[in-house]
Amino acid sequence: MSEPIKKELETKIELQHLIKVYGKNPYIGLNLFREGKTRDEILELTNQVVSIADISLKINQGELFVIMGLSGSGKSTLVRCINRLIKPTSGHIYIDGEDVAHVDEKRMRQLRLSKISMVFQQFGLFPHKTVRDNVEYGLKVRGIKPPLRRQKAEETLALVGLEKWGDYLPSSLSGGMQQRVGLARALATDAEILLMDEPFSALDPLIRREMQDELLRLQKELHKTILFISHDIHEAFKIGDRIAVMKDGNIVQLGTPKEIISQPANDYIRAFLQDIYDSKAILG
Repeated sequence: MSEPIKKELETKIELQHLIKVYGKNPYIGLNLFREGKTRDEILELTNQVVSIADISLKINQGELFVIMGLSGSGKSTLVRCINRLIKPTSGHIYIDGEDVAHVDEKRMRQLRLSKISMVFQQFGLFPHKTVRDNVEYGLKVRGIKPPLRRQKAEETLALVGLEKWGDYLPSSLSGGMQQRVGLARALATDAEILLMDEPFSALDPLIRREMQDELLRLQKELHKTILFISHDIHEAFKIGDRIAVMKDGNIVQLGTPKEIISQPANDYIRAFLQDIYDSKAILG
């Protein structure tokens, strides 16, 4: 009996040798980095920070990919480079084969309107607009006519369980509900890629777990390509198909939750995992 043929996963996002240096003369820092100087040496010599230190990785279509790391690890810079809120110093960012690291701003705006949506930690809602108007915003910018905008907004609000809240202002909603509005706004544009920068970290623990469950439910239904940034290992292991752990601008380990637990790359990863081991011990 022949073995089943494995379906090849299609790459949606690919980073090749991505480097970001912050400072007045980033290319001086870049050259020192390429000469082999360490992050600390470059900081001491030039007062420039190597935030992303030559990262290459692939994210598959339909994957919920988590980048995890502590504050200052470079994870938020990485996600902002992908939609060019931050311009990388060097390297390539391919989305469906197109190198968005080197397209002009007009093309990048088109991609943000049609292919890439971002969900921020602090919701980013317009306080003077209704929930429905907030969800419609991306569609309005794209020039979609009002009846179609409204229909899509209503459908998307129903998808996240807020169909009765369209006429309210965001201030009337709880933090969890406001983040659902932010998620609905991102989904309303039918973007294929969602970039989520610690979207649940400002929420209370119970609401945060509910939002994680909601994201997993939506992903099972919609099959988006999601890049999710987190500093919480419990969150990362709960939602991630694969996880990249960052430290000092580098990826320390990349793998599935099972792979990382069974084969931690070094003491840094083992220290992260200790929190999970302790939780299991407490739960028995």
